[in-house]
Amino acid sequence: MSQLKAVEKKSNILVVDDEPTVCRSLEKVLRRKGYEVSQVLNVSAALDSLGVGQKFDLIIADLMMPQVGGLELLKIVKERWPQTPVLIITGYASIASAVEATQHGAGGYLPKPFTPEELEQAVDKVMSAERAENLEKAVAPAAGQIDVDLPFDRGEVAAATSPAYVNRLGRSDLPIVEQKVGMAPDYCSLGNRSCKRFVKQGMCKQPECPIIAGERKKAAKFGKVISIVPDPIDVDMPFSRTEVASMTSEAYAEALGPSDMPNLGYWRSESRAAEMPKVLVVDDEPVVVNSIRKTLSRKSFRVEEAFSGREAMERIAAESFDLVLLDMRLPDANGLDLVADMKRQKPELRVVIVTGYASIDTAVEAIKRGANDYMPKPFTPDELSSMTSKVLGRAA
Repeated sequence: MSQLKAVEKKSNILVVDDEPTVCRSLEKVLRRKGYEVSQVLNVSAALDSLGVGQKFDLIIADLMMPQVGGLELLKIVKERWPQTPVLIITGYASIASAVEATQHGAGGYLPKPFTPEELEQAVDKVMSAERAENLEKAVAPAAGQIDVDLPFDRGEVAAATSPAYVNRLGRSDLPIVEQKVGMAPDYCSLGNRSCKRFVKQGMCKQPECPIIAGERKKAAKFGKVISIVPDPIDVDMPFSRTEVASMTSEAYAEALGPSDMPNLGYWRSESRAAEMPKVLVVDDEPVVVNSIRKTLSRKSFRVEEAFSGREAMERIAAESFDLVLLDMRLPDANGLDLVADMKRQKPELRVVIVTGYASIDTAVEAIKRGANDYMPKPFTPDELSSMTSKVLGRAA
């Protein structure tokens, strides 16, 4: 059974709701758990209490109130008293309002009616998260601070090596080496591919992979140097994708379908394609991917796909995308976990969770983990277009 943690010093909570009955009920429940509780019936009175210097450890605010509601109060509190957490409660709960409140900094979102236990859990969760965040800030090393077992600060290490090296440093101040799972026994790290020469000699003697050098010379014949990646020849076309792109264009190669014929409508000139926003759709259902591709392509988006979490992370590491539409349930990963991984790898990347199992709890959690928006399935083409434009426009 969930219980609020006992506190030595009584925490002070402000309840803001235009219904006196709700205020009294909340005060009764919270006082039983050892909290000091103040109550006001509107946002103006709440701001008066905050304005005279009264400090609160938590504000519980109703979303819908006459004249000024809880969302407006939340914005003001986060602007003037950013350290004060806010729990939004509402009798008109929706995923849209939950996402908006969380985007503006709400620590929690609780639909009415709720039981005393649900209120206790929500308050405990918000205040525990606030204490953990304050503790993390207190122990986080300041900029330029020297580590206890490393006589240099991060800036000095980055200047002598690289920012990427510093970001890979672990607790022991040694770089964390990523291991490749399922690596072939004849894998050659020099050329980043399987190579029989590696099996025979143990390692290529040249400073550069001869296969890569040969491919570069071949590309140079066409007046263009292409980035080299593992590039197998297609089963029904005796050319690799790189060779096709060098003889035509990247836009043509990207438009090739399973039959090795360009899909009509997706082949545009390189200059035009470079200006189009690039979207990665991560979903294990091809029907969903194709529907999104069809809708966004009409709006001048370039759409790529990934059918698993692992494939999505590999593509994000290798390419640049303006937006990722990420399904919450994938065969090999949870979309909520992937959001945090994507944001750690590329903080500027915009990510939207798309799910057929939408709920207020997962919407709030998605925004807290870094998602830019949250969209339930099914959705109309207009809803998809509006959401992508809003996210990209907001980021711009």
